[in-house]
Amino acid sequence: MEFQEYQKAFTAHIRDPKNVARPKGVPARRMKVYNGLLYNNMEGFLLGCFPVCRKILGKRRWDRLVREFFRDHVCHTPLFRLIPEEFLQYLQTAPQILAECPAFLPELAHYEWIELELDTSDRDAHLPPFDAAGDLMAGRPLLNPVLHVLAYRWPVHRLSPRFKPGEPPLEPTFTLAFRNADLQVRFMLINAASARLLNLFQEYPELSGDEVVGLLAGELDMPQETLSGFVRALVQDLHAQGAILGVLT
Repeated sequence: MEFQEYQKAFTAHIRDPKNVARPKGVPARRMKVYNGLLYNNMEGFLLGCFPVCRKILGKRRWDRLVREFFRDHVCHTPLFRLIPEEFLQYLQTAPQILAECPAFLPELAHYEWIELELDTSDRDAHLPPFDAAGDLMAGRPLLNPVLHVLAYRWPVHRLSPRFKPGEPPLEPTFTLAFRNADLQVRFMLINAASARLLNLFQEYPELSGDEVVGLLAGELDMPQETLSGFVRALVQDLHAQGAILGVLT
């Protein structure tokens, strides 16, 4: 029990060296090495995933935010590559320090994290049988499983130290993010109708492209014939870029 209490005191000091006393018997110099090593490793993982967040916040606010995360958040994974996701979850709980940060920070962090999520995903490891040259309208389109259709209140793709709006625009920002056959993560701005089309493809994989167009036409209160030409051009472009793999067989 004494050893466990010592471990708790040791790690509590590492998490918050300014406010928690160093355990007795540990040389200050050695403790300082532990403190710096663990915090710098943590900060390095986060900086690699959230460079724009760091630039917008500046060193002081970034260091405070990372220190608060390091001190207060209980991670539920031992995997280093999942630390950025834990940080994202921490931001979404709206801790007190976020009152000092731009309102768009959680969405910007999610937008930056998506690249890591797609880059490391294995959702395409076991694909169903499909025909890469099949008719995307007559057949059932197969979306790339390493793909996200994203909607943000803030224009996350434009945020920077020189562009930090205080209020979100009237229209949301829709983005398609996916990893192509060359293992490159791509981001594409899309409109609301295109985002809804892709969502319908995800929701109704048993339907053909033409049938999904019928659903979308009903939602938009448009003639299906008017929409079909637009959708055909869109899905052909997405297929060429790797967001759509082909049709299910």
